[in-house]
Amino acid sequence: METVVVVRGGLTETLQAGALVRTLGDGSSGMRVTLACPGGNAAELARGLSGVDEVLALDALYADAPDLAAVWPALAALRGRPLRCAMVCSPSSADILLVYAAGIARRVGLAIGPAAPLLTDRVPPAGGENRAQAWLRLATALGVDRIQFTAALEPGPVAHARAEERLVGSGMEDGRLLVAIAPGAAWAEPPSSPQLRWDSERYAHLANLLARRHGAGTVLVGPAADRAAADAVRLDLDAPVLDLCGELSLSETAAVIARCDLVVAGDSPVLHIAAAVGSAAIGLFGPTDGRVRGPYGRAHRVIQGVTPDRTRRVGTWTAMRQIRVEDVLAGIEGPMTAAM
Repeated sequence: METVVVVRGGLTETLQAGALVRTLGDGSSGMRVTLACPGGNAAELARGLSGVDEVLALDALYADAPDLAAVWPALAALRGRPLRCAMVCSPSSADILLVYAAGIARRVGLAIGPAAPLLTDRVPPAGGENRAQAWLRLATALGVDRIQFTAALEPGPVAHARAEERLVGSGMEDGRLLVAIAPGAAWAEPPSSPQLRWDSERYAHLANLLARRHGAGTVLVGPAADRAAADAVRLDLDAPVLDLCGELSLSETAAVIARCDLVVAGDSPVLHIAAAVGSAAIGLFGPTDGRVRGPYGRAHRVIQGVTPDRTRRVGTWTAMRQIRVEDVLAGIEGPMTAAM
């Protein structure tokens, strides 16, 4: 069955839909899966997600509200394919209207918003549920019983070769614990507010503690736009460091993360890249809800600066500052101790 998974947002949302895409496209369901997502970074990594047969990059699916100039090409692209089913991974009524107008016979989504009656299969939402889990539940509406609970991302052989060159060539990949830190917005679409980021000196202090206590090495990752954030971390850093911020493509960064033991970052796509390549992630959340936006899976941890229902009453700058270095260190060392 020709199926399209429609994702609105950016790279974070696209990767959070990865478990659903993998479930639908694993071969046992008999589906051919088209992933309709925003262009740019989201489309680049979407091509490496397990279960994807085709990526359809649509400007109408960016997080900000689209204008009609973007909607018409999206509608034409959907109508031009023999799609029988649409899985709507979006809270936006606009996306339900889009697949309805495209004439797709079966439309599955969460029962949210005024356009929900246009869905043929409505799945009840659950408050505070991780989006990856919520969207994965859409598969049950199709009777799929072989569930893949994690996304799987393959950056590609060229990216893996580049990652090996940088990590092995620098001497960092020598058996030590490798911790990737993304101190900036890290490919968030649209770029995230500075209020979502942890203080640079706290990242440095954490890296220093991990080096002293566990012999860890630090790898700084991010696009060129995060150069200032990486430089600020390095000012207080005493640990061994490989600074790759702005030096690698997104796919190459994903390959580097796949070779790291742990990733620490704020609310950014890097957390979901880590989850999709099989590395543990520690997500730091303040004014946004880590239960919903955090990495999905038992290997990952979310540290919330304030409880989600208080974020509107607490200044957003204090939300991230409530996360202490000791809190993050405990989130890292707790699972390490349990595994011994």
